[in-house]
Amino acid sequence: MAKNKLTKGKLEKLLAQKLGLKSPEFRLENAGGRLVGDIISPSFKGKRDHERQELIWNALESEFGAESVQLVGMLLAFTPDEWNLSDDILSAIKKNKKAG
Repeated sequence: MAKNKLTKGKLEKLLAQKLGLKSPEFRLENAGGRLVGDIISPSFKGKRDHERQELIWNALESEFGAESVQLVGMLLAFTPDEWNLSDDILSAIKKNKKAG
């Protein structure tokens, strides 16, 4: 069991500082005792998915060590353009469902 109690605010502050994120937005929730969610920042532009994950997990492991996997679940990283594209796609899907 994890010794540390990790709050959304603490995780947001930690990642923003350790990753040097510009204008970060976080969409986090607690799922089964671990924090999961999305991180949106222009700082991810030009980085591949695996590079983003490596940055996130290196930051977590440097702070919490092996315990990081007990505190944090899946975190996905997006640029604002990627995040907005997701919103556009969801809106189009909802529109099509209403029409059909």
